[in-house]
Amino acid sequence: MTHTTSGPEREEIAATIRSCLLSAIGSTTAADLVADDTNLFDVGVDSMNMTDLLLQLEQRFGFTLAPEDLSSDLFLRFGNLVTFVESHVRSN
Repeated sequence: MTHTTSGPEREEIAATIRSCLLSAIGSTTAADLVADDTNLFDVGVDSMNMTDLLLQLEQRFGFTLAPEDLSSDLFLRFGNLVTFVESHVRSN
């Protein structure tokens, strides 16, 4: 999968996701420490706060996730999650 955009829109989406992520895990980690290659499980994502994170993303970005949208590699890297949300935002 190639990224066709890396401009400001992707950065705005990433910043919003970082905010939601840190809120969901109750972390005081600096947002700039969460990079595209950050493993979300390493920063404290578990099954409970993953649900909270997904709900926040649905509300913030105005889309609804279907169960088939979810896969384990979605949460392996922060960049995967950004690309996923970005594709849903563009399809709305």
